[in-house]
Amino acid sequence: MTRSSERAAAPGGARQARGKPESPAPGGDSDGPRYKSIFQTLSQDIRSGRYPVMTLLPTEHELCDLFDASRHTIREAIRMLTVAGMVSRRPGVGTRVEAASARTRFTQRISQFPDLLQYARNAALLVQDVRTIRLGKRLAETLGCEAGLSWLHINSIKTLDDRDTPAACTLIYTDPARSDVRVEVKSRISLLRLIEDHFGERITEVNQEFSATPIGATMAKQLRVEPRTPGFVITRRYYGDGGVLLLATITTFPHDKMKYSMTLNVG
Repeated sequence: MTRSSERAAAPGGARQARGKPESPAPGGDSDGPRYKSIFQTLSQDIRSGRYPVMTLLPTEHELCDLFDASRHTIREAIRMLTVAGMVSRRPGVGTRVEAASARTRFTQRISQFPDLLQYARNAALLVQDVRTIRLGKRLAETLGCEAGLSWLHINSIKTLDDRDTPAACTLIYTDPARSDVRVEVKSRISLLRLIEDHFGERITEVNQEFSATPIGATMAKQLRVEPRTPGFVITRRYYGDGGVLLLATITTFPHDKMKYSMTLNVG
């Protein structure tokens, strides 16, 4: 069953107070992964004023010591704070607190991974470009990983029933060190097969975000629409154990090619 939940997001700022968190995250949280309990603790510390707006959170190394956690776990907790809008990452400066409370946003949580894969069964991806890129700051923040990393980038066009008509542009990003996806890329690929063959058993969580943006000139040409046509964007991040990002996709639909509906079961 697919559920929808309302998420709060707030931004995140100068040097912080030191010392142990007010509500230490337990080593084994029965309510979810460790990084979530750390995220909740840091959120509470920001709301309480322990880390005021426009100050910096402790460094990654300091947070590892405070919570006795790995770097991957801390990075995932910080990513959640960033997605929530409570902090921002500033290269050479640190992680800055931007707001003490989260901005309201809606995200969809997939309660069963097969629900998401079912969507991919009817979609074929026509590969336009495959290359290794160095992640810039803006793209890295969108994907939820570090800037400067070299990742595989696949630019593809999604088609549905009419194989000659582009329905969307799907950009796929993956860390070559975690899976050699490149060897599977042909002129036409199935995202479902790519996920199942390389990541299916390792994916523990999928995060989705929805947004809107004008479609740029290059992508507009691929989609056969006018530049700055309103676009509907779905960003999906696929995580493994410990909150490690395995794969990310950014799919942009022209506004008239996408209709999203969801049924909520109450009670």
